[in-house]
Amino acid sequence: MSKSVYIILLFAASLWFAGCRKGEYTEELPALMTLKINVGLSGSLPETRADYSDAENEDEKMHSLRVIIVRPNGVVEKTEYIDLENEPVTERVCEFKEIVSGESKRIFLVVNEHATKTEENGIVRPVVSYDFSKIGQGELFPVDTIYNLTVCLNGKTEQLTGPLPMSDMHQVEIPRYSADGQEHSLEVPLTVRRIAVKFTYYVTNKSDKNLRVVGLKMEKMAHSEYFMPREFDGGYFVVPSVNGSNEYYSFLHNFSKAIDIPAKAENIHLLQQAGEKPVYLLEGKYEDEKSDEEDTMLNYKMALKLQCDEFGKDSWETTFEYFPSLPEYLRRNTHVVVFATIQPDLEIKCEVHVHPYIGIPLEPDFGL
Repeated sequence: MSKSVYIILLFAASLWFAGCRKGEYTEELPALMTLKINVGLSGSLPETRADYSDAENEDEKMHSLRVIIVRPNGVVEKTEYIDLENEPVTERVCEFKEIVSGESKRIFLVVNEHATKTEENGIVRPVVSYDFSKIGQGELFPVDTIYNLTVCLNGKTEQLTGPLPMSDMHQVEIPRYSADGQEHSLEVPLTVRRIAVKFTYYVTNKSDKNLRVVGLKMEKMAHSEYFMPREFDGGYFVVPSVNGSNEYYSFLHNFSKAIDIPAKAENIHLLQQAGEKPVYLLEGKYEDEKSDEEDTMLNYKMALKLQCDEFGKDSWETTFEYFPSLPEYLRRNTHVVVFATIQPDLEIKCEVHVHPYIGIPLEPDFGL
């Protein structure tokens, strides 16, 4: 046999062995699967966000829902917008087919993205100044832009009204499925958080005067917060910085009608008596550096605006009273229940309870 024939045979054998090795180590592509996402409203404090919650009113429900699924390479795999305006809900299941298995997905949830606010000058503006419909399937997700979106309240009487914007981001591990011809599916429960802090107020009158509450003020309220939550391990969260601070201000709310607080009356629900919904403001991290007591956090505080027939028609304000012992400042998706007691000298003392985002039944001995 000639030398050239040997060379040809050896070359053919090497190709055969290379093909065997290549086939032996070829990685099988992951199968496509169906992902079902059960989106519910978060009703828990930040440490335990697994539970869903109900809504106290229509504004606390989902009027629209946008789901954006992002692959590890930053490309939008699926996106869907669901209009729920005709029937707002607290929970919704969304189904996405042809999802690549075996990946860690980032899932962004945006609720009530068309919410508006009316500024003190009467101009109506969107709460979130971004068009989420621009985010298309197969395109890079604008992560920096979304993480830097802020929500702002610019006037001292401005608050969030109407459907409340909500958001969240979740990291979801999708198991790897083999392309065995079987249909694979996975359902995951995810929560979305309202961007607001909810306030309700109860007043007890320990004085011997028949009073009326016509308004209230709160100090150190934040002008802005990030639209997407910014939280880290250990419960730490971040608020925007504007010129080195968050530009905190005094919030003023005048009730739609005067609320009678008879002498010795207990636990009068101010907003309910005025026929109003809860007050919704922004999360914040203000802390007063002038605290005289160690390990005592002095941050937010409140005054009441009162009237009394004995003193004429003019109203006056009590001195500001701190909200004592607020845990970890004021976070989004929490419910701050304020119990204000009017003392015999007509000044106030406050007690606060911070709850998950639910309605709080008032028990006879609850509060002051």
